[in-house]
Amino acid sequence: MLQLCKQALYGLPGVFLCFFAHAQETPLDSTSTTTDAPWYASAWNTAVARTTDIVTNGGWDFYQPVRTYHMPFAYTAEQRDRYNDVPLPGFGIGRGKFLDNGNWEGIYAMGFRDSNSKPSWMAGYAYRWLWDAPSINAHYGVGATAFLMSREDYFDYFPFPAILPMVTLGFRNVSFEATYVPGKRGNGNVLFMWLKLEEKERPHL
Repeated sequence: MLQLCKQALYGLPGVFLCFFAHAQETPLDSTSTTTDAPWYASAWNTAVARTTDIVTNGGWDFYQPVRTYHMPFAYTAEQRDRYNDVPLPGFGIGRGKFLDNGNWEGIYAMGFRDSNSKPSWMAGYAYRWLWDAPSINAHYGVGATAFLMSREDYFDYFPFPAILPMVTLGFRNVSFEATYVPGKRGNGNVLFMWLKLEEKERPHL
């Protein structure tokens, strides 16, 4: 759990470096951090180095939202009929790379139609722990994503941060992924699903 939180916290500021500071043009070395540097400086330098590595050495990823599912235990039938379950039109793009241990990390930005049929946007960092499924020539895994989201019904489109779990099932360079938004009755408790096309295939270990 500690490692997961560190991955998410290091990745979130890296998103800003990628999309707003062109990190690929200013590569930095995380080893240059001095041992007496404050923890936030070390975290920032790590985020810079990781984001630069993803942008420089990773491949392009393309995201297609496909389904939003409102859990029946949290919503009445009337509410579920009223909410939108198809997040289209929607599309996303990012950069990601497979690591030497077979896991994956990347940054992304995605836009889609939310449950209220309003446009929503998110941009963030994701890390996936992956394992081979050789019997079906596939891979599967779990992960986490840290991101900023902008929605009309939350702070009137003012961006807010969040961290959510992920699951994935991939075949060659196509993956089906999903995240679960926890909540209470009438709020949250939503399963959000998308397809991802990756420029580079995952090597089988």
